[in-house]
Amino acid sequence: MNVVGIIAEYNPFHRGHAYQIKRLKEICHADYTIIAMSGNFVQRGAPALMDKYSRARMALAMGADLVLELPALFATASAESFAFGGVSLLNSTGIVTHLGFGAETENLPLLSEFASILSKQPESYRKTLRRALKDGNSFPAAREKALQTCCSSINLSGNTLSSILAGPNNILALEYLKALAFLSSDIIPVPVLRQGKGYHDTSIGQDFCSASAIRSYFRKNSPKGRTTKRMLPEKAMPASVCSIIHDYTHPFLFEEDFSMLLHYKLLTEDKNRLASYGGSSAFLANRIIKARDSFTGWNNFCQHIKTKNITYTRLSRLFLHMLLDITQEDYKNFPEPVYLRILGFRSSSAPLLTALNKHSQFPVISNPSKAPRLLSCQARKLLDMDLRASDLYRLGLTSKGDESLKNDYRQQVLRL
Repeated sequence: MNVVGIIAEYNPFHRGHAYQIKRLKEICHADYTIIAMSGNFVQRGAPALMDKYSRARMALAMGADLVLELPALFATASAESFAFGGVSLLNSTGIVTHLGFGAETENLPLLSEFASILSKQPESYRKTLRRALKDGNSFPAAREKALQTCCSSINLSGNTLSSILAGPNNILALEYLKALAFLSSDIIPVPVLRQGKGYHDTSIGQDFCSASAIRSYFRKNSPKGRTTKRMLPEKAMPASVCSIIHDYTHPFLFEEDFSMLLHYKLLTEDKNRLASYGGSSAFLANRIIKARDSFTGWNNFCQHIKTKNITYTRLSRLFLHMLLDITQEDYKNFPEPVYLRILGFRSSSAPLLTALNKHSQFPVISNPSKAPRLLSCQARKLLDMDLRASDLYRLGLTSKGDESLKNDYRQQVLRL
């Protein structure tokens, strides 16, 4: 049985995602497709546009057979932890044979070579990296210089290396390959060339466009976070996905919807506590404390305190970790997921579920109320973060006048 695994956010699902699933099924001759999907908050440190069950429904409607939730600890992490969490989760199923991912290049040998250098970090790499950082280069620029030093045996120009490392999907691809190597996994990596506009492009066109573009479109065109059929970017999304969005009864959520909660945390946390959150540091804590009186909103504050070496996204992730109470210690305690939580599945995938329950390394959870008898006390702490994330998401909806989203205990697993 060939089973392809995909790590995704689907925030929201678009034509490029549909193409990727279809293409991977063809390449891998896949019998089934499993998605490890972020929950209600995503890797760039923001709420998902729509809740996790609605996005899981999109995936199932477009060909996925099973959607598992990537725990919030990993879904809201930096690229390395995000990728490792997703790969670990799929590897722990015991049934995934292929890992599919989008990339700006399909040159797997080259990506594998880079990933190997980043994993092993030979002395020449570490020496060049330290020197470049000391000279004031940003980490991505310093890493590029260090990789260039180690790639002298490869017939590769500096411009080619720069273009590869500039691709957001390539960066994640490298992390996926590193994770597979670290886990000594038998899963076969399968890159698929990204189609259409770039990851950060915000234009809605005739061809494939990015999730960033769709979110930007909804932000501008959806009054009070809601949409109508007339406002849907139908050229950018499959018809069945447009239908799910049209029937969505909740407002869309953005970072700004949590500004008041964030402001309260900024005003009440001391330096030591601020420095303890995931992605934080003593330097960042001091910078936040000095600037917090100028807070006017989530986005503006990120823009205000970012620096050459501290990006907007890192700050947004830190602020989200503050609201979710995710600390650096949590990442030490949970290097990888310790359960598999089902969000939804297709009725035709019964053999897949049977195989999952037979071969999974970790407990399979479909109802959080039954989790205490399946998980250790330590494992329940990771699940508590997911439940806390869902409660925070519902709080964001409440601030926009919507109290109708069910909590995780009342939500039924999707079955299409």
